[in-house]
Amino acid sequence: MSETQVIIGNQNATRCFYLPTAPKLAQHWLSDNVDAIPTLIAENGNHWRKIFTIMAKLSVKDNNWKHYRDTQLLKQDECIVIQASKLMPKAQQHFICGQQSAQSLSFDTSGFTSLCGSEDYISVNNELSIYLCPYLDYRQFPNKHIDNLRLKMGLLPIG
Repeated sequence: MSETQVIIGNQNATRCFYLPTAPKLAQHWLSDNVDAIPTLIAENGNHWRKIFTIMAKLSVKDNNWKHYRDTQLLKQDECIVIQASKLMPKAQQHFICGQQSAQSLSFDTSGFTSLCGSEDYISVNNELSIYLCPYLDYRQFPNKHIDNLRLKMGLLPIG
């Protein structure tokens, strides 16, 4: 484990998002607080609202991602790992977000296939349920890519 690794959310989560930088966390902030995500968004701004929105869209079973983002995200089924050096052992799905996160994990991309051809920047290792994704920003990871990945995961598109 990296000395600078930070885990936000449930360490035993089934879905893990690997990101290069952490949001600012208030000293007494806890992921299981009722207003945990709205508090982080208020503290960290629109950039983190977008990150949490994409995470919610990839996590929610139905299409009510706004409610999920604001009330459930990071409480049970998800965690964020910042500057990870290895995958979380209990996670069943791994979303490696951006090149910096993949480099931090020293990830070997053999065994990965492109999700939807060369225009899509998402690669998948079906055997290990690992998704190499763009950074969680709408310019790099638009709804079209989110819907493609949701379909791959057996979920209906949000749109």
